[in-house]
Amino acid sequence: MNFLEITKKKYYDAVKNPVPMMVGLRITHACNLNCKLCGVGAGKPFRGEMTTEEAKKVINNISRAGVSHLSFGGGEPLIRDDIIELAGYAAHRIDSVGIVSNGLSLDKGMARQIARAGVNQVMVSLDGVDPATHDANRGAGSYERVIKAIDNLQDARVTARISFTISRANCNQLSKMIGLAAKYGVNLHVQEFFARGRAAGHDSLILTKRERRDMQRLLHKTQAERGAGSISFENRYIVSEDERLKHICTDPNLGSGFYDFCVGSLTGIYSLFVSSTGDVSLCGGYGADRLGNLKKDSLTEIWKNSELIKAVRNREKFTGKCGECTYLYICGGTRSNAYHILKDIFAEDPLCWVGCSEEELDAA
Repeated sequence: MNFLEITKKKYYDAVKNPVPMMVGLRITHACNLNCKLCGVGAGKPFRGEMTTEEAKKVINNISRAGVSHLSFGGGEPLIRDDIIELAGYAAHRIDSVGIVSNGLSLDKGMARQIARAGVNQVMVSLDGVDPATHDANRGAGSYERVIKAIDNLQDARVTARISFTISRANCNQLSKMIGLAAKYGVNLHVQEFFARGRAAGHDSLILTKRERRDMQRLLHKTQAERGAGSISFENRYIVSEDERLKHICTDPNLGSGFYDFCVGSLTGIYSLFVSSTGDVSLCGGYGADRLGNLKKDSLTEIWKNSELIKAVRNREKFTGKCGECTYLYICGGTRSNAYHILKDIFAEDPLCWVGCSEEELDAA
């Protein structure tokens, strides 16, 4: 068998009976900041957001499906009066619970409450290594409050992580951001900027394919030097240059589980999103990828029976560059890129840099 045939067999062995390991629960759309480039356009709460009791029922629903990690996001989750109650409730039912925050509400008292609730980690957003860069998007004084939030979390013995949204406005700070995370002894998550929400129309800030490739190479190199857990990022395309991973994917003596085999895009295999009103989606959207609502629908049944999820696991349905790629079964592109940019979850990933000409690399 050739590379494509071997990885195809191992891929389908791996995804025969997947469980939704990670759920991102956007517990509110409300936010105490008004970031210029907010990708979800957070501000005021949506109509029909979950009450405390509804949220607990949704958490029970998620727990019954076998989810091992639940992340509370928003908006800004910490401005919900019941967030500590909900986080503690989740921590008693799900193996790992996290919170994604802008850091503004993370004073010493809140950090201690989070620790007592049993939250495993808090990821705080930091858009630059200096106040000028970060505050240009998030507002004056917010940089210093994020740095203080990291200190408060560490004092409370809560694992802190930095989330860095990278764009053309701050990509020149990536090396320094890696250093800043190391200085504070925290892990770094890097996610790309997309022109959605309030950021719509700012396409000039989207990385070029060359910038994306160089970013991923640097992060991959840093992972190898400091350990895989030190940095996380959407690293689908780098598999084309990772000889060790390609060996793992084709070695018949290695199994087909999630932990020793790369299946690439985890959409419909590993993760999904739940909105503050209970809607379930694959890519965090509010449109065609909606799968049901956890106020009334069983996540277990959605995961087992959704025709869209079944279709996304079937990579023969992928079109364009992804459908023709040697790395289809160990990469598969990023489905959210296809969905949000091309409006087709089965389309090629328009951000992929693998096989691009020099001219194509300099295009956004």
